[in-house]
Amino acid sequence: MQGSKIRLSDAEMELFCNTEIILTKNSIVKKIVSLLEEVQEVVEQEASVKQQQFFTPGKISKGENYQGLPYVILDYPRISKNQELFFIRSMCWWGNFFSSTLQLSGSYKKQNRKKLEDAYKVLSNSNYYIGINNDPWIHHFEENNYKKINSLSKEAYLMILKETQYIKIAARWPLQEWDSAANKLSESWKFLMGLIT
Repeated sequence: MQGSKIRLSDAEMELFCNTEIILTKNSIVKKIVSLLEEVQEVVEQEASVKQQQFFTPGKISKGENYQGLPYVILDYPRISKNQELFFIRSMCWWGNFFSSTLQLSGSYKKQNRKKLEDAYKVLSNSNYYIGINNDPWIHHFEENNYKKINSLSKEAYLMILKETQYIKIAARWPLQEWDSAANKLSESWKFLMGLIT
């Protein structure tokens, strides 16, 4: 057999031979998990104080390939039964952002839609976005997935709440805000939970 026809560019070969890149990435991912563990401790304590009972404890998950990039998420609450979803997802997406997302569908959407309709003004003043895509597992903030609430009229906001299969309300912060990320994610969790309780 002759040599492979698959070739690496000079830049690819340099990366391929550099163990420090992967070791550093792994170290960062461990620190992201620790950061989300801090958030989990705060939000589970907050839920306990307010006597909010969820069926499952929070869960931290990590992956390597959300649009080709690593991610770490904390879901709490994390209720998923067929089309019945109730999540608050704290996410760190490599190279992109930290985000906090309230996600509701089915009976959870039905029972909370009016509360979220009434929250238009506070959400508009708080730098939050609303999901416009009917795929609940798309998390980027491009124009075909989220609209900034303060860019929408109240009527347009209400129409999105009514017509989308999933309600998604989200905020994001740059990765450079690492030092305040745990606090921002915890505060966003409290804010989002406060909108529906």
